[in-house]
Amino acid sequence: MSILSAHSVGKNYDGRAVLQGISFEIHKGEVCALIGRSGSGKTTLIRILAGLLAPDTGEVWLEGEKLENPDDQLVPGYEEIRLVHQDFQLKHRMSVKENIRYELLSYVPDYQQERIADLMKLCRIEHLQDKDISLLSGGEKQRVAIARGMATEPDVLLLDEPFSNLDINTKAILLEEVKEIASSTDTAIFLITHDARDAMEIADRLLVLDSGHLIKTGTPASIYHAPADTRVADLLGLYNTFTREELGTLLPDITPPAGHRFGLWAEDLKLNTKGFAATIQKVVFGGPYNKVVLSPHSLPHLHLWALDHSKQITPKTQACFSITVDYLFPVNFV
Repeated sequence: MSILSAHSVGKNYDGRAVLQGISFEIHKGEVCALIGRSGSGKTTLIRILAGLLAPDTGEVWLEGEKLENPDDQLVPGYEEIRLVHQDFQLKHRMSVKENIRYELLSYVPDYQQERIADLMKLCRIEHLQDKDISLLSGGEKQRVAIARGMATEPDVLLLDEPFSNLDINTKAILLEEVKEIASSTDTAIFLITHDARDAMEIADRLLVLDSGHLIKTGTPASIYHAPADTRVADLLGLYNTFTREELGTLLPDITPPAGHRFGLWAEDLKLNTKGFAATIQKVVFGGPYNKVVLSPHSLPHLHLWALDHSKQITPKTQACFSITVDYLFPVNFV
């Protein structure tokens, strides 16, 4: 069921269009992620959804009712929609418990205590309840900020770059916890991020914003397997491009699919003794795998990326690689 929706939303700054014709829906219990380059309009859009900024064109609806222009409200924003800012905006010189209670001052003490206990358990911060905010790690502050955002039981929780300053292990834990919060509370969670890998891991649905335009929507898997153009593919990972003629040279026994230019993710270019021969041009250490740059003997002008999980390939050596036609995706240069 749709809980929050944008209809042809647009916004201009100094005569420049920052957002144009943005339309989509967010559903109850869904994690929806918006990705895009810096300056694509992500922060402007999330502020409009939060009711903190008025669109110049279009409308935002909550549960079938149009949201009022924030300029017409005494206090902009809505209790049903909460925004967790990138800098957390927690109250310093207060404990974790006091920070959450601050959001519940208008409620009776018994409900405050019950809600605080539930939120600390939900966000796994019970052991931190008496700790001062200044003593918390980045991941702990993020949990407290989410607990504060959830305090008044909003229908929609908006997260502004929630994982940008976290280490890999803390981020992995929080990704799972955000998914759990959405499913266990039926809260719609909408987040913006510049890291598509985080978005693909957490989101039920992915939205791609480019220069103020919403250019792609779908499940993470559907977008990853068919990004359509370089604007989307560039956000998702390391990939190679081939013309149909180049594929015909590399795969002489297979008819290339219809289309002119194709992409192939680096992880789908596989070591295979039955594949085409290539010279290894460069090897870049990548932790669990090495990134390898190779040039096929039949097309020496091509420089292709592959991932070597064995970490046995060395520069200037020869190796064979194969392409699975089913893993190719049509890609347009934009």
